[in-house]
Amino acid sequence: MTPSPTIAVVDDDIGICEALAELLEVLGFQCETFEQPDDFLTANVNGAFDCLITDLNMKGMNGLELQKRLVSTNPQLPIIFMSAQSASEARSQALRSGAIAFLGKPINDEVLYRHIVSALNRGSV
Repeated sequence: MTPSPTIAVVDDDIGICEALAELLEVLGFQCETFEQPDDFLTANVNGAFDCLITDLNMKGMNGLELQKRLVSTNPQLPIIFMSAQSASEARSQALRSGAIAFLGKPINDEVLYRHIVSALNRGSV
């Protein structure tokens, strides 16, 4: 039996982390949450995660900075951004740098699920 994909969630709002973790587990995924991007980077070794969902605006390192670090260390990891703000320049930058999607908060469960499935399947075509 193949293990379910593991999704990492990075958001400095613990409530968002917990809500997304619960949703992802209901959808059949394993999930690990991180309140700090640095904690995620420390845990992200040897393909530990199949997909990353990250907030755009966080204290310290923001989502775009996290993406930039991952492009050089783990470029194959699919990234889905989420943000309560509709910053069009940030959205464009994230997508130009390879993000799978840039979703507005609150997250629509079905839309998120479709993007995760798409992200997980892009390497298996």
